Amino acid sequence: MTLPIVLTVSSYDPTGGSGVNADLKAFQNLGVYGMSAITSLTAQNSSGIKDVLEIPDDFLEEQLKSIFDDTIPFAMKSGMITSIPMIEMLTKYVKQYHIPFVVDPYIFTRDGQRIISEETTSVLKQQLLHHAAVVTPNINEAKSLTGIDIETEKDIETAAKIFLREIGVKAVIINDSNMTGEACDYLYTKTTSLKLTEAIVQTKNKRGSGSTFSAVITAEIAKGNSLEDAFRKAKRYVTAGLKNSLDIGKKNGPLNHFIDITSFV
Repeated sequence: MTLPIVLTVSSYDPTGGSGVNADLKAFQNLGVYGMSAITSLTAQNSSGIKDVLEIPDDFLEEQLKSIFDDTIPFAMKSGMITSIPMIEMLTKYVKQYHIPFVVDPYIFTRDGQRIISEETTSVLKQQLLHHAAVVTPNINEAKSLTGIDIETEKDIETAAKIFLREIGVKAVIINDSNMTGEACDYLYTKTTSLKLTEAIVQTKNKRGSGSTFSAVITAEIAKGNSLEDAFRKAKRYVTAGLKNSLDIGKKNGPLNHFIDITSFV
């Protein structure tokens, strides 16, 4: 028996709500075999990130080499990438193995704190993004990467054009959970666009929703599904996870990965 193999390259969360911890839960629920390479260890909980310890670049290289020497993932995603050498390393692997790659450009914490430097963000934009099958920024990340203010749907369209035409990405999904009063996600490619809308789920327990969204897309691409179908699945999965979110911790808990996906497949 075999399963599609999916790799996540991101941070470790000791409370299990975000980063590779969230990704691996989503992978398992979606029936793919998850692997992970850790970029950083975080000290965080439901109240926020307390500290970040970067994994040495050469040790990340050893993790990736251990994986790719043994098997080639069907698809991979990245989350928190904290240094320029890490970006260069990922670029090397993506170019060498030509596997579908999803970039979740984790730049800010949920409360708006910048988690990677502007210099690292610039290198991310210049070297890595155009190798991705799709990039999945939220509004703040899209602002940082495109350099424009985003206040309206028209601004989102303008940002998407910058991603596609200037940065050179193949596809971008911009998440807006507040601006329009609805939970909207916008997919743009060079030839198509698709907007998915749901009512905003009223819950404080949203930790890991961004990681999970990109993880679902990666898993579905690994199964051979189209980007549009993966996008729809990710939207339904995260919405269901938020509707059934978990009261874990004193403040903002995680969405629920243990949902019955057969109800919306």
